[in-house]
Amino acid sequence: MDLSNLHRVGKLGKPWGNQGELSLHLDGSEFKEVLAMGVLFADIDGQKVPFHVSHFREHPRIGAVVKFEDLDDPQGSAFLVNCDVFAPPGHQPAEMEEEEDEENLNPEDLVGMHVHDEKHGHLGEVTGMEGNEDNPVLVVVKDGVEVLLPMNGDLIQSIALESRRIDVRTPDGLVELYRNG
Repeated sequence: MDLSNLHRVGKLGKPWGNQGELSLHLDGSEFKEVLAMGVLFADIDGQKVPFHVSHFREHPRIGAVVKFEDLDDPQGSAFLVNCDVFAPPGHQPAEMEEEEDEENLNPEDLVGMHVHDEKHGHLGEVTGMEGNEDNPVLVVVKDGVEVLLPMNGDLIQSIALESRRIDVRTPDGLVELYRNG
């Protein structure tokens, strides 16, 4: 089993109560997602060690409290204090799944979306695609002026499918080349 690509969900804190529970500070992961996992991996001296969750509850001040099987007192669970905690293989936080969906997005799905640049504001609407599968280029038109934008990670800052908006950061001179040329 490959444990090198596990996704961090939080960090264990101090013992909580006298039953071997530990505080768990979640890193943006949803409580319900972590609750459904059943097993968490703790990073102990660089090794990812699985621990079966006996019970897990939300706590308003600290995030969550977790108890692992076979750790029944504060002294028995103390070795896990300050350990990073990871989701088991195959589990990913919801935000990671959304990022993967955007990475696997068909460029043709972007037609009709509005493009906004941090410097130039609204650049126009995506009317089509050019280039090839390896190097797709967005065709953006506003007031009859066409701007070609390569789809790469440096240029595209975010894609919001719900609001039909693409935020970009164009390099200096690119927009002016099309508008003034």
